[in-house]
Amino acid sequence: MAIETWDSPYIVIWLCLGVLATVLTFGTRGYSDKLNGLEAIGYSVIIGALAILNGAALGQTMYDKTAKYDVWGSLGTMLGLSGPLIVSGLILIVFYRCRVVKHPDEVIIKEGDLEINKSYLLGGVTSFMTYGLLTAGIGAMYIVMALVGDRKGLLIASTVLIPLIVAIWLIAKYSKWMFKYIVWVLRRKGLLQVVDDKDSK
Repeated sequence: MAIETWDSPYIVIWLCLGVLATVLTFGTRGYSDKLNGLEAIGYSVIIGALAILNGAALGQTMYDKTAKYDVWGSLGTMLGLSGPLIVSGLILIVFYRCRVVKHPDEVIIKEGDLEINKSYLLGGVTSFMTYGLLTAGIGAMYIVMALVGDRKGLLIASTVLIPLIVAIWLIAKYSKWMFKYIVWVLRRKGLLQVVDDKDSK
């Protein structure tokens, strides 16, 4: 079936449900420590493939054949592709928070520095949030280009780059915000482990 025929919202709904089912399975197995590296890669590939198809389907559904510059089609493609990735990342953050509460030794403060044990859940959060925000920034660039149309100039050209700059800034910041939240949760529950080598000696 050609992508051009994917103009039904039902296809988008089924693809989103597929992403949701996959990421919930990913999160559940990661939380219960039953996830291995091959599984994590498999779930990530499935979610990524479904997100790409969803971007194509939603973009085709919202495509405006009469417009010279298709703003709605670009918006649909951006939301369909980046939305599932970002939502998957946020869902895995919830699972990672629950896992850290269950195993507080995975995030400790040692001599004032935050030490984090690697996990497949955290790797999933990193990949989905990074690619989701990046595709959102690139998609927003195309939307701005469609809105700008034939207008030219240095100011117009710089405006097109703003969404990508914001996306890169968010990619650099979200991890810091996430771990601030994790530390706050552990501290509030009395589970935060602070290790000081001087005190131990």
